[in-house]
Amino acid sequence: MKFPICTFDARVGVLCPRCEERLKKGEISDVDVKASFVLAKLAAQIPALDRLTLKKAYLIEGDYVLMLNQGEAKAVLSSRSLMGKLKEALGNFWVVEQTSDMRQFVEDLLYPVRILTVNVVWIPDGTRQIKVVISGSRGMNFPVDLGKASKIIKAIKGDDVIFEFERGRPWRSAVQGLKKS
Repeated sequence: MKFPICTFDARVGVLCPRCEERLKKGEISDVDVKASFVLAKLAAQIPALDRLTLKKAYLIEGDYVLMLNQGEAKAVLSSRSLMGKLKEALGNFWVVEQTSDMRQFVEDLLYPVRILTVNVVWIPDGTRQIKVVISGSRGMNFPVDLGKASKIIKAIKGDDVIFEFERGRPWRSAVQGLKKS
């Protein structure tokens, strides 16, 4: 597995002077370092992780968000055993790909939920909101916490998001419910 820090540092659990300097400059974060240490230990036990590249890690409200190389998220998301082992090591976590395509980002974030459309809504003040239409209706056992997903999208992409179901009323976060729409 490749990491934002040196592979040797990730395996040993200590930063070299070069990576320490990158941390001080802000090129990498403490979360990148911690996630790299945890994933390096797991990669020694799970060969499937060796094919992945961790581009960036975020810690948003206690949940890790692992940003992988393009095309790698589905391999992790579709493996129940790998997801279980990552959950044991990291706690709550989300997996996304490094992409500028908002639809791909949202699909990875909400996996296994089926997304019908992702639209950009331009607000008269010049800002934008993302409207995500989800297939079906929201049931009691909905597999994704839309509140956290909304906060992750805001933190990483900088956009507010409105989730709407194909059948039923729109879902809005508490913050968005206060805004006029």
